[in-house]
Amino acid sequence: MKKFLVKIGEFSKKAFVFIKEGFKNKTLPWLRESLKKPRVKQGMKIAGIAVLAVALIFGGIKLISISKTAYLRPYIKEYNIEFPKGILEEMCDEYGKDQSIVGRVDISDIPTEKYVSSKEKENCLMLEKGGNIEKEQHFRAICYNEASTDLERLYSTANLFLKSSQTVSFTTLFDKEEYKVVAAFYTNTKPEDDNGYLFPYNFCGNMSEKDFKAYEDRIVHRTLYNTGYEFSYDDYFLTLSEPSDFMKDFRFVVVCVKAGKRGVQKSDTATPNEKIHFPQVWYDENNEQNPYIFAGKWYPKAF
Repeated sequence: MKKFLVKIGEFSKKAFVFIKEGFKNKTLPWLRESLKKPRVKQGMKIAGIAVLAVALIFGGIKLISISKTAYLRPYIKEYNIEFPKGILEEMCDEYGKDQSIVGRVDISDIPTEKYVSSKEKENCLMLEKGGNIEKEQHFRAICYNEASTDLERLYSTANLFLKSSQTVSFTTLFDKEEYKVVAAFYTNTKPEDDNGYLFPYNFCGNMSEKDFKAYEDRIVHRTLYNTGYEFSYDDYFLTLSEPSDFMKDFRFVVVCVKAGKRGVQKSDTATPNEKIHFPQVWYDENNEQNPYIFAGKWYPKAF
């Protein structure tokens, strides 16, 4: 702040000298003579003050703008690229190395952090199609390409969920977001394994309130256990999924809700779902009748 005020002072002095020298300039005798007249002189003084004030304002704005982006200079020099406006400094190195990077996922129960890319690549999570970190979205989804079983190890049963921290951090290029795990389920990835239906577990975008109610109804039936969370249309969600050997071509999916003003409140109760809605292939393999066989094939409309 002190440096900023010093620069403003220097700028003011330069502006004043410039105006003063202009008045002394012999090429403007009419201006010099006009200033000798009381009314004109007073008017010019007011105009001079106004000009100086405007110059100080614009100069100050420019200095503030420069100070806000000063942290980028070493990264621009090192990587010789243009960085997105407002990027967090902690994300600059990784973005400098790979411009497809859009964020990082941290789960306190898992020792290693994972970077998120807008493209499918090795050793990186992927932001699903339709995901956008430059604006707030009702739903975002992140795909684990490797069968690490980290998510499944933490959240596949009610007891495991209760033992976990239940928290997920998603640091985008521009913001730090905290989430709480509220549901977990298994899903097929091939339509033929569920009577031609593929549940949109990796949806990204915004839903209408009607579509959200349909989504809530399906999650409540598909989730492996009830965490006590009540779904709200005003909430924002992050979905994480990874390959699972629960059944062939299945994925394990975790649904997280963005923390509100009170932060993340850890659940101290979780009850197993006694009547889980599995994809049809599960019922076929276990010689059971599917009680949800007539459920509609719902797909949300993004907007």
